[in-house]
Amino acid sequence: MTAVEINHFLVLYNLAEGRAEVKSFGLNYDAALEAYAKAEQDFSNRETYDIVLLGADSIDTIKRTHSSYFHTEETFESLLPPGVLVG
Repeated sequence: MTAVEINHFLVLYNLAEGRAEVKSFGLNYDAALEAYAKAEQDFSNRETYDIVLLGADSIDTIKRTHSSYFHTEETFESLLPPGVLVG
């Protein structure tokens, strides 16, 4: 995957409700960055939100690598090859 193939996702996570709203921007980084800046401004006085702009090949990857924003039983650590965390 090259930088040109990265899909961009804006995640607005409501900490109080434990709910994430995801907006997909596909390959359009400029639109994603603009939406991120606007969300940061719109939610600047709300401490109950995490606002993140993430890039990956798919929303499934985002849900796996950032599982704390989504209701899933799968953890990032479970995706690693056996022995990686043995130390």
